[in-house]
Amino acid sequence: MSAQSQSPDSIYTQQVKELINMVYPKEVGYGSVFEDARHFFTLTPDLEKHADDVKAQLAKVDNIPKKEALAEQLKKQLKSANRKLEEERLARLARLEKVSDKIISLCEGDNWQETQQLSAKFLGTLMLLTRGAEGNFARIHQRFKPLYKAVLTLRLVDRLMEQDTIAHTYLSKYRDSLSRFRGNRYWREKWRVELGIPLITVALLQDIGLQSPAALTLLKGENNDLDEFRLLEESQRKDLLKLNYHFTMKYVSEGLGIPAYIGNVREERDRFIQTHKDASSFIQALMKDAFLSKTGLGEIVKIPQIYTSIVFSTKTDYSRKSLPKGYLLIEQLAKKGALNKKLAEDFINLVGYFPQGFGITYIPLNENGQEKEQYECAIVVGLNPQKPAEPICKIVTRNQKYITGGQQEVIVKSQNLYFPANRKRLMRVGKERLTEIMSQLSSNFTPDAIDDLIPSFWEPYDFFGYKKHQNLWSKNN
Repeated sequence: MSAQSQSPDSIYTQQVKELINMVYPKEVGYGSVFEDARHFFTLTPDLEKHADDVKAQLAKVDNIPKKEALAEQLKKQLKSANRKLEEERLARLARLEKVSDKIISLCEGDNWQETQQLSAKFLGTLMLLTRGAEGNFARIHQRFKPLYKAVLTLRLVDRLMEQDTIAHTYLSKYRDSLSRFRGNRYWREKWRVELGIPLITVALLQDIGLQSPAALTLLKGENNDLDEFRLLEESQRKDLLKLNYHFTMKYVSEGLGIPAYIGNVREERDRFIQTHKDASSFIQALMKDAFLSKTGLGEIVKIPQIYTSIVFSTKTDYSRKSLPKGYLLIEQLAKKGALNKKLAEDFINLVGYFPQGFGITYIPLNENGQEKEQYECAIVVGLNPQKPAEPICKIVTRNQKYITGGQQEVIVKSQNLYFPANRKRLMRVGKERLTEIMSQLSSNFTPDAIDDLIPSFWEPYDFFGYKKHQNLWSKNN
C-alpha cells in the first residue's frame, strides 16, 4: 500500500491532527501552547523591564510639583504595559483551557467503558500517524509526546482514584470524581476544572522550560547548527535538566497564574479565586515533584513520561520492535524502589505490554481450533487487557488480504509472533509458503532472511492512511 494514494482522514483523525498543531505545530506563527511559552521566555522580560522602568521614573516625579502632566503620562504608560502583560497571561491560560477541553472531548466518554475506548483511540491514532524510524521521526515524536502523556496521566489518575493508591490532600478531595461516569454533571464539571485541566497542564508543560533561549542554545548551539536530538555529554545533560526545571517552574508560577473572574457576585468570586488558587498550587506542587521526586506525587506524571519517552523516543536507535519493552522499564524501576510499586502496577495493567496502535502478527486458528500454517495482522486497540501480554486487537487481514470489518479479539500469547517461540513454530511451514504469504501482504517485499519471513510485528502506518481503515475502534463483534 503506498502512502501517496491515501484518502482524506476521518473526522476523529483530523481533530487529533488539529490538536497536535494547537500544542506543538511544525511551523511557528500559528499560535500554540509551545509558542506561547517561547514568547513568554523571549518577549515578556522586555515588557516587564519596560513596566519596571516606567514605575521607577514615576516614583521619582510623583511628588515633584509641576510634574503632574509627566506623572499622568507615566501612569498611563504603566497601566498600558501592565494591561498588555495581563492580557497575554490570560490568553496563555485561555489557550491551555481550550486545548484541555479538546483533549477531554476526544478521550472522555459518558461512562467508564466509553472513556477507555476513546482514550485507546486517541493514543492509537497518535501512534498510527507516525511511520517508525523514518525521515525526521525525532521531530514528529517530540511534537506528539505531550498529548500522549496527557491522556495516559488522566487514565492513570482515574485508576488511582478507584484504588486510592496515593494519599495526597488535594487528590483525596476528588475521590468521587469517578461518579462523572455515572452521569453526575456536578462532578464532571468539578473534575474538569479542578483536576482534569491541572493534570493536562502539567503533562503538556513538563518540558516547557526547553523552549527558553538558554535551553535552546544548549540544544541547538549558538548558530542553530547542532542536532538537538544528539546524545549530550553528562555535564550538558545536567545543565539542561537544571534549565528545564528552572524555566518550567517559572512558567507555571509566573506565566500562568489564575484566570480572571467574570461577574459581580462576591461570594461566587471568592469561591472562584480560591478554587483556582488551589488548582494552581497543585499544578506547581505536581510539576515540582515530577522533577525532584520527593513526595511521590509527581509519579502520576513521571510514569507516563517514562513510558512515552520509549513509545515516542527521539533517540537515533529508535525501533518499533523495542516498544513493547516500555512496560519493562517501569517494572524494573518499581522493583528497584525508584517508582511506587502499586502505581507502576496500575499503569502496566492500564497499557499492557503492547502500545496502542502497535502492529501485531499472529498465527490464526481454523474452525477446529487448530493453528493454520500462515500468519495474519492485527492492531492493538484496547486499554486494560485482562493479561498484560495478551492485547485487545482489531483483526485487519483475513487470508493475507486487508479487510475493514474485522473483529476485535484478544491475541493470546501462544499465537503472538512477537514471542520468539511462536515464530520458531511457524518456521516449519517452509520458506516457499512464507515467501508467498509475505509477497501477498507487502508490495515492497524482498526475501532476505528466514527471520524476515516471519515478522515479529508489522508497520500499520500505510494501512491507517486510508480513511476507511481509520475506524479501528468500532466493535464489529
